[in-house]
Amino acid sequence: MTIDPDIPASHQLFTAEQSRLIDQKTIEEFGIDGFTLMEIAAKGAAETIQQVLGPDRHGLFICGKGNNAGDTLAAARYLVDNYGHTAHLYFSFGKDDLSPDTQKNLHLLEKLAEENLPITFIGDLSENELNSCDYIADGIFGTGLNSNVRPPIDEIIQKINRAGKTVFSMDIPSGLNADSGKVQGVAVNADHTCTFGTQKIGLYLDRGPDIAGKISFIDLPFPSYLRKDFAIKLDEELYSVLPDLTRKARHKYESGVVHLVAGSKGLTGAAVMAARSAWKHGAGSVILYTPEKLLSVYEACLPQVIKVVLANSDSYSTDHTEIILNKIAEKPGVLLIGPGIGTGQKTKEFALNLLKNYKGPAVIDADALSIWDKLKNLPDSQKKRWLLTPHPGEALNYLKLTFEDDFERFRFPKEFSDKHHTSLLMKGNPVFYHSEHLSFISGYDTTPFTRAGFGDVLAGTIATKWGISESIRWAPVFALLDGYQVFKNSSSSSFGPEHLI
Repeated sequence: MTIDPDIPASHQLFTAEQSRLIDQKTIEEFGIDGFTLMEIAAKGAAETIQQVLGPDRHGLFICGKGNNAGDTLAAARYLVDNYGHTAHLYFSFGKDDLSPDTQKNLHLLEKLAEENLPITFIGDLSENELNSCDYIADGIFGTGLNSNVRPPIDEIIQKINRAGKTVFSMDIPSGLNADSGKVQGVAVNADHTCTFGTQKIGLYLDRGPDIAGKISFIDLPFPSYLRKDFAIKLDEELYSVLPDLTRKARHKYESGVVHLVAGSKGLTGAAVMAARSAWKHGAGSVILYTPEKLLSVYEACLPQVIKVVLANSDSYSTDHTEIILNKIAEKPGVLLIGPGIGTGQKTKEFALNLLKNYKGPAVIDADALSIWDKLKNLPDSQKKRWLLTPHPGEALNYLKLTFEDDFERFRFPKEFSDKHHTSLLMKGNPVFYHSEHLSFISGYDTTPFTRAGFGDVLAGTIATKWGISESIRWAPVFALLDGYQVFKNSSSSSFGPEHLI
């Protein structure tokens, strides 16, 4: 199946530096001037405020001195001139040293004020000002902030947060790091964030989702050739650009075959959940390779699953490699190895022997990741057909990946994926997925999926979607979105992996 969707600009995530370069090159190379871009951004922000609050409202516009302040001033102008709003404007750093486009917008507001429109420039951010407004527009800092907010601006931000008013942040909440999503000492707690031209990755990392509130994307006419090297936000809206993934086949072995190497004594539950998930999400057939002494467990709870019995054994061993490889050759599909197999020496030797000799698509999960140090030097032609699915603990213990924040948890696995020419899905909240130099970030809260058992379920779903779509890049995307759809439609307050199987 060919899957090559056009990703809408609203779902393309960029760093602050990428966003800055796109803006700069649009102005300097493409020829759309900065003031025009500012007008489009401000008009979109004004329309968002109008849609949320309606006409004839009193806004307090708190500005810095860069272009972020210019967006805020222009939005105030639109709201006053078109929607009957009253605007009080406060400059946190004074009116000197404004950026050129911001200075121009200040002059336009001054002209409207001379025509007796309800525009007032205030020199003091008093409690009366904060109490009398209907909403606050935050335009103090933009995406360039990379150090902690210093006095007296930190006090201004604290006043905004204490005011109890509806807050609209322009482009990004002041004090929020546009890359990491960390708070730089203190940050505006926005109810709405109007982000311009590009979606900033920090809005979806760490504190970003809590600080930003509802995010409204205001598109700008950046040329498409400048929009590259972006991460993709995963949410249900992305479904609209993805093709239908209904399995079409003449028999059970033609599409969506999952070969499952999972489970061990005391850990059969992992195999059961992975197998049930694969079946539930449309596998044509699920083939479970089971040590003979575990067969009775699976016969009792997995009637729909095909069992290949590994005779006279209670665990996997290198003697089983040829049996499994021959079966996969006979019934081609996707290998899922790892859930609950354990990390004993005998099992590790088996997993290494199997993966060394297997040349097809494989989801390498859980305990199978423990042998990565011996797998990493295998040919790229093999590794490019693998998907590793660690949670943070496995990433640290088995892949030697360390990270201190969400941005590092996103960036370091991406570098790992590029270096080793293999795909990697990093579980957690949010989920990150890197494949073939393309990255994905879940744009919704994945905390409900961080409980025990969900990893086994996800692995089974991914293997199935991969078998049906024949796409390592898009199979995890379909799996993650399927899980979100089930969660969203569930009425259970104790959502668990059983809801997905």
